Amino acid sequence: MKADVLFVVDKNSIHRSLIKYHLNVNRFSNVHVFQSGYECIYRLQKNLIPDFIIVDYDLGDYTGLDFLRKVKKIAPSINVIFFASSDDPILAARLLEAGATDYLLKTSKLDFGIAELIKNIKYVIKESLIFS
Repeated sequence: MKADVLFVVDKNSIHRSLIKYHLNVNRFSNVHVFQSGYECIYRLQKNLIPDFIIVDYDLGDYTGLDFLRKVKKIAPSINVIFFASSDDPILAARLLEAGATDYLLKTSKLDFGIAELIKNIKYVIKESLIFS
């Protein structure tokens, strides 16, 4: 079985580090982190295609929706999970309609949100194995 490749894109270095740490603890060893949407898109264009991209909505260089559209244009099969601070159900619905796999809210207890994020990733992997 191949190791899943995950990209984490967040301009907050603490969030990037915490997410990567928790992914590693949960046996996701092939994790790449990026501080900007531009860096991530560059790697995608160089044919490093992940199974999942975990991304904050506010990247600074892209809005989440613009980033999602660009990713889906390069590789439509990538699972893009937004892990964002914005508690906006309309925004979440727009992202899901545009092809995002999920939209999870960062809370003040970031570890709990990351645990939910990992649970959702494992669920998507399990479902893809069942239906493949």
